[in-house]
Amino acid sequence: MPRYLVVANQTLASEELWQEIRNRLETDPGSTFYVVVPNTAAAHYHIVPAAGGFVPMPSLIAASIPDTDEEATARARQLLDDLLTRLRRRDVEADGELGDQDPLQAVQEAMANRQFDEILLSTLPHARSRWLRQELPAKLKKFGLPVTHVAG
Repeated sequence: MPRYLVVANQTLASEELWQEIRNRLETDPGSTFYVVVPNTAAAHYHIVPAAGGFVPMPSLIAASIPDTDEEATARARQLLDDLLTRLRRRDVEADGELGDQDPLQAVQEAMANRQFDEILLSTLPHARSRWLRQELPAKLKKFGLPVTHVAG
């Protein structure tokens, strides 16, 4: 049975990610999922580079940008819990955790004691994604697994 590592934060509840998960389940209903949510700091929610620094973007996924890291962590934990509940209601084996705020480090830690067949990475659209500016999809290939990128 295929084992998938899902990596997402602000797009964890996106329809694009859910469709990718459903596609895997249609192909193999015995698929399992482990969800790692890099614990993004509040300062990094929906930002884009601008002259003189970074500027917060209006939220596309959530109603507002968290003011504190504690709020960002609570939001990430809620999104994780919601996705795990959604999967488990379909009798899918699923687990997950909040990880390091650096998504590459979070993946490395999740893979330390687990084996996966593929990484499903969900990011904000290119213009808003810090992870894409960091070339995260290409960097994840160092783990030797197929990486499927979904923009939410």
